[in-house]
Amino acid sequence: MATPTQPERRLLAAGAKKSTAAWGTAVALGAGNGILLESLSGLLFQREYTPQKTSDTPFVKSGDLGPIKPVDFTLSCDLQYDPGILGTLIALLWGTAGAPTLVGATLTYKHVFQWADTQYGKFATFAAEYPGKIFEVASFKVMGWELSLAGGLIKCSLKCRGNTLIEDSAVNTLTQMDALTYTDRFNRVRFLNGSIKMNAQSGADVAAETALEVNALTMSYNREGHDAPVIAGQEFIPEPVEGSHPNIKVKLGFPRFNAVNAAYLATFKAETAQKMLIAFTGALIETTYYYSYKFYFPRLMMMHPEPAWEDIIKNGLELVAEEAATAPTAMTYTRPYVEIQNKQSTDFLA
Repeated sequence: MATPTQPERRLLAAGAKKSTAAWGTAVALGAGNGILLESLSGLLFQREYTPQKTSDTPFVKSGDLGPIKPVDFTLSCDLQYDPGILGTLIALLWGTAGAPTLVGATLTYKHVFQWADTQYGKFATFAAEYPGKIFEVASFKVMGWELSLAGGLIKCSLKCRGNTLIEDSAVNTLTQMDALTYTDRFNRVRFLNGSIKMNAQSGADVAAETALEVNALTMSYNREGHDAPVIAGQEFIPEPVEGSHPNIKVKLGFPRFNAVNAAYLATFKAETAQKMLIAFTGALIETTYYYSYKFYFPRLMMMHPEPAWEDIIKNGLELVAEEAATAPTAMTYTRPYVEIQNKQSTDFLA
């Protein structure tokens, strides 16, 4: 059918696909590439206008448009246990996914996302329907992933940088957009199914700890300092590279100031490194195997506790990830990593 012409977002589709082409060359979207977005921002075509302001010119007579600015846009949605192409975009940020392991009888697979030294060479194509139009970003990098709590659900946002924006693509037309399908429209990650545990990096298995009483959570994974150089004779930016170190943080909110979270001030002063496991468990897949996410942080340093003097005294804590010298007890890697258990049988970066 034709691209919807009504200005109603609920009628419009969006999708992405891992690129197998050179930077700046779009790939065609299709089945399995649909993204169930809640919001899309920053998808703009922009160029600076520079007027010619010279002597003997009482009123500007001419100006020039500069290079095409990078398309910095954000995709926001619910986090789902079977994320499909969203999982691929997240894996493009992490850099390493790998073939999953069959852990159930026939249906349940475990994926492990690891933080690679670089994500260079890993990018995707994005397209979204607007009323009567299809906007396309031929190539974009995922620069950041943030997870936060809202309405009892875990929300997910991806910060992206694309080469340019066009509305007359010959690659992604209404045919490709109509072909979009979704891996799973259900199985959203709920906060009430979460568990947040923390202890000293040198301590015992953190999974054995008592879960913290947490009512606010933000996890952010960012690759910092992506560049956007202007190159003579080229309309759009080359593939961005990272100019800084990763920035991975966890922010917790405690509903009541109590003896447990009050002790973190002493931990902060002592500069005692921590480790953390944030886990969410979803519906049953088969026998005793469930959908799940497990976010591992082998080494975290506290930045500072944040008590709030209110009617009910609350507390908060922000921590920043570092690489551990060795994997802590019951953890596999020295850098932050994520284990995802769902039905997908293939590598998210395949």
